Amino acid sequence: MCSYQGKLKPAIAYHLVNIFSREGDLVVDPFSGAGTIPYEASRLGRQSIGMDLSELGFILTLAKVRRPQQHLIDKILSSLEVYITNENPTQEEYESAYSFGFNGKIAEYFHPETLREVLISRRFFLKVDQLRGTTEWALVYASLLHILHGNRPYALSRRSHPVTPYKPSGPTEYRPLMPRLQKKIKRLLASVPHSGFCDGLAYKFDSTKKWPIELGTVDAVITSPPFFDSTRFYMTNWMRFWFTGWEKEDFSTRVQKFLETRQKESLNVYTEFFRQARLAMKSTGVLVMHLGRSPKCDMAKELARQAEPLFQVADVFAEGVRHCENHGIRDKGTTTDHTYLVLIPSDQN
Repeated sequence: MCSYQGKLKPAIAYHLVNIFSREGDLVVDPFSGAGTIPYEASRLGRQSIGMDLSELGFILTLAKVRRPQQHLIDKILSSLEVYITNENPTQEEYESAYSFGFNGKIAEYFHPETLREVLISRRFFLKVDQLRGTTEWALVYASLLHILHGNRPYALSRRSHPVTPYKPSGPTEYRPLMPRLQKKIKRLLASVPHSGFCDGLAYKFDSTKKWPIELGTVDAVITSPPFFDSTRFYMTNWMRFWFTGWEKEDFSTRVQKFLETRQKESLNVYTEFFRQARLAMKSTGVLVMHLGRSPKCDMAKELARQAEPLFQVADVFAEGVRHCENHGIRDKGTTTDHTYLVLIPSDQN
């Protein structure tokens, strides 16, 4: 649906859901990111809830956990096309595009007319769309986020990278937004599952605070929080964060609320997470965490301590990733192993 740095592999999400839950169970991912775990849970007939603090993670999760209605997608696309035709960016929007960027300024990535359409579309999703917060809104939004940049003809940008928007290269040519967006959505809808899929929920939410979930209802919490030594998601995905509303100053202020920033100070930030997980979970439930291990931090070992006395370790195992490459880049900073921490309530026999 949309490229996302650090996304959990779908095969891993599938097997974790399949092993640690049953059909009809409620599966929660409190750090849902690209929505991979909630999607696999819904596809396997589980009830699913995904939560993420970032707008990008919320959009991607919401787009995946519910089946969309074609007529509502058509309505959004029609409204967007009219808006692009009739509106123009403000001077402030243009100034931001020409002054802001990390690997390059926003304006460097696009033909002037494509840039106009991108800026108008950004405003549409932030301020105009009447179907904000629906699955259809999220699916169209996510599709546009995906085609923002890349190295293939589907992308709106000059030649860049589909995951991280490295400085663009190659010719500047007009790439109209609507035909590419419509083509992307058509491909997506052809892969939407129907039989056996269980519609889920998504929340834009900080999971280190009180959860919006009924107490004692969750069968399995399955999640992959940011690795201690991971790359900074908000930087590797900086253009997509910008499109979802971030401005230059947000990359130094809003990031202080993110778990990947806070956990560098202390893993005590997980204390309330474990308390909320236990309150939400049935006494027969399970908490599974896909974590990173590096020379600086063995997350499974440290978080197992943080989870006491609410949880006890049922299992922990690791797989080496020193040999791995991801999109041509050595993967996930200094991470040497992926570890799987399996916890059960301490009062569970």
